[in-house]
Amino acid sequence: MNVAVVDDNKTDQNELTGYLTKYCNENQFHCQIYTYQNGPDFLASLGRESFDLIFLDIYMNGENGIQIAEKIRLHNPDVLIIFSTTSRSHAVEGFRVRAFDYLVKPYTYDRFEETMNHCSQALTKHAHYIEVKEGRFYTKVLLDDIIYVDYYNHYIQIHTRSRMIRSYMPFSEFAPMLTCYPQFLTCYRNCLVNMDKIEIQDGKDFIMVTGERVPISRGMKNEVRQAYADYVFNCVSGGL
Repeated sequence: MNVAVVDDNKTDQNELTGYLTKYCNENQFHCQIYTYQNGPDFLASLGRESFDLIFLDIYMNGENGIQIAEKIRLHNPDVLIIFSTTSRSHAVEGFRVRAFDYLVKPYTYDRFEETMNHCSQALTKHAHYIEVKEGRFYTKVLLDDIIYVDYYNHYIQIHTRSRMIRSYMPFSEFAPMLTCYPQFLTCYRNCLVNMDKIEIQDGKDFIMVTGERVPISRGMKNEVRQAYADYVFNCVSGGL
């Protein structure tokens, strides 16, 4: 998740970045934070960086955060914008630029956490990829590229059409990144299958669009088969 913090008050900026770091550590989010002390520097970065979330001060030296938000919307109509302000008097203008929320200074971590929980839900709902650490770097993996995921020797193995991505982490920490999406099904211990990539169900296995066979747990056989049948029915009937 890429986050921009635009605030000309260094103390407020440091407090907000500290809150962000704490929240992401506690919720196991990878978060890249970019800080800016004025609108022009931030706007100049929009051509180079892509942001998921922007915290924007309304009152900055000689600048108006609402006007900056209007320019942001020209570049990105969907990014979440949260105003950080000392006044609620710009609520109507904020509505016009589709502000996600307001943090009225000074605010507590509990208030910030409440806002971030709503942000996380909104970002998850519209996300089309996950991020995992591959070696020393983070890799974005499109959900639609994932065929299935299994676990071997402490490594998550994400199987895609083009290659296998390996990430060193416990499966229990990785699984929630995918199980929040309806197309991913646990078919045996430490294995998730993308039901959109199943060609046919053949006896004890799923045969994927790549021709690979992914086994179905004997102990979970009836549950897995029913879940897959329900998913297919919902897709065909327009429920998903």
